[in-house]
Amino acid sequence: MKQHKLLSVLFAAMLVLAACATPTTEAPKPTEAPKPTAVPAPTTAPAATVAPPPTAAPAATAVPGGPQTLTITLRKGIKWSDGSAFTAKDVVGTWDILWLQKSGNWASLTDVVAKDDTTVEFKVSKPGPAILDAIIRSTVTRPTSIYAKWMDAAAKLRKDNGVADEKKSRDTDDAKKLVADLTALKPAAGVVYGPYNIDPKSVTEAQFTMLKNATGFNADKIDFDKVTVYWGDTAQDMPLYLSKDMDYSSNAYSPANLQAIKAANPNVVVLGGPATNGPGIYFNNNVYPLNKKEVRQVFAYVIDRAENCKVSLGDACRADKYQVGFTDAAVSTWLTPEQVAKLKTYDKDLAKAEKILTDIGFKKGADGIWVDDKGKKMEYELIVPADFTEYLASSENVAQQMAKFGIKITVKPYPSAQRNADHKAGKYQLSMDIGMRFTYFHPFVSYDYNLRPGIGFKNDPEGKEGERGYNMPYKQKTADGKEVDIKTAVTKMSEGTDANVQKPYVQDVALMFNENLPVVQMFERYLTDPVDLKSRVTGWLPVDDKIYKNNQNNSPVARQFLGGTLKPSATNKAKEFKTSYPYVQPPKANYNLYSPDTVLTNGAVLSNFLYPPFTYYDVNEGKYVAFFAEKWEIK
Repeated sequence: MKQHKLLSVLFAAMLVLAACATPTTEAPKPTEAPKPTAVPAPTTAPAATVAPPPTAAPAATAVPGGPQTLTITLRKGIKWSDGSAFTAKDVVGTWDILWLQKSGNWASLTDVVAKDDTTVEFKVSKPGPAILDAIIRSTVTRPTSIYAKWMDAAAKLRKDNGVADEKKSRDTDDAKKLVADLTALKPAAGVVYGPYNIDPKSVTEAQFTMLKNATGFNADKIDFDKVTVYWGDTAQDMPLYLSKDMDYSSNAYSPANLQAIKAANPNVVVLGGPATNGPGIYFNNNVYPLNKKEVRQVFAYVIDRAENCKVSLGDACRADKYQVGFTDAAVSTWLTPEQVAKLKTYDKDLAKAEKILTDIGFKKGADGIWVDDKGKKMEYELIVPADFTEYLASSENVAQQMAKFGIKITVKPYPSAQRNADHKAGKYQLSMDIGMRFTYFHPFVSYDYNLRPGIGFKNDPEGKEGERGYNMPYKQKTADGKEVDIKTAVTKMSEGTDANVQKPYVQDVALMFNENLPVVQMFERYLTDPVDLKSRVTGWLPVDDKIYKNNQNNSPVARQFLGGTLKPSATNKAKEFKTSYPYVQPPKANYNLYSPDTVLTNGAVLSNFLYPPFTYYDVNEGKYVAFFAEKWEIK
């Protein structure tokens, strides 16, 4: 079974800043819930999917204090695999093409300039965590030797017409033709700056080989001569693991498969780092009594989230503990120990759930169904994308658990194509959707998606964008009684790049979220990546090392491999590293970095072997750690 973990690709549109705060108004009075209609669940579940990326980028937020300059210092002496020098010109040219392609990241920039061969300055007009991450971690630099034609043309257009004048620059027929020609380009081979390059002769729809690029970054520290990459699912990988001929895989393995592998090969352990996304229950605040925090808390106390995780994804997930609106893995980074201690963890407690309902005047009817204080049975419809298998399984389990308690949930699968329209219009009572998303380790990503209008779930109680979403008023209180203006706080945490300045706003929203539960988070995806510690490769850090708290976009595996800590075993005479990856599509011999089916960046981990990032974000340190870049600073 494949698990699509390409979060850096799927959520690229989120690397922009959110809209400015505006005054708040009261949400409309909730209406009674319409009677749900029973819809049979699909008889056959499709393959597991990751929820689709947002379709549009919000406008950038103005930052008090004015613009800043982000300076990246490149390492000296690095060469591309074609022999050309890696310089600041490559970086600037990459961003010129991003401008030509109308990248949302340019909403936060006024200029990108090369001060010398190893120094690049980004003139950041609207500093924030999203643009910082895009510049120093997420963007792959392209070689001038291949793309100079388009880099030069884009630079001229930008210089002649300014950053924002699209009608005179990027919307012209000439500009559109440039982009079309760029996409259609077919280089004969990949040009990389990492320690490996793909051998064009080796690429099939089943596998390919990466050979040592002697001039690449850290090539002298790495003892492996080649890396073999298999494409396919666990059925293809299993025989290799059983014969001790596979070193690492990022496919999603079932508990039964993992048990079989470890039984046949005691050298195998399972890496279980966070994928930092997962489903959650949204409550329509136009529907009474779902607009009451007490009712939402009842859902949290009734549902055994560990059970929900187990039936949905087996060992490939962890129940959400803290219910703060972002990944559990980052809670200790953003909240103080005292604040963490205050959080409700909503462990299953049916007695507490019953007390909450009786305290607000609800009663259980003779038929075992709870009745609200207006005399209406607590019967609701839960919509869920029919093609999100794990979300569907989670929804069915929620319905079963709530029914035993006395709240009737009817699961209604629906085509994911109508997802955005239904959410924007608020056409649901309950919805199982993305409860948390963390493209990079900053809570702004999840909060912007879940709590405000714009690119995410469309919470718009002001109605200024003509959408209602789940309509939760922006002004809410923490358990301690502190009033939090959600929209203002999320905007403030998106401004600037100083986490210490942003933390108070993150903390306010986290404590508010924990008390009011606009979303009840079910579980987070976790990796089930088998690693053979001894047969062919040695030097792996222990499975409980803190490095594995980082998600795949900040790959613990790539960091160990590229850092040179992994070594071929004595029996690995070929000095070969074998791995597999669940590509979205079979690899094709397309070496154009601007083509959607390129083999060069189709894997979040493996692309690091070809194009090491400037930095990694380390969740344990709560900061970006320089890697390919010599250093970076913003001031």
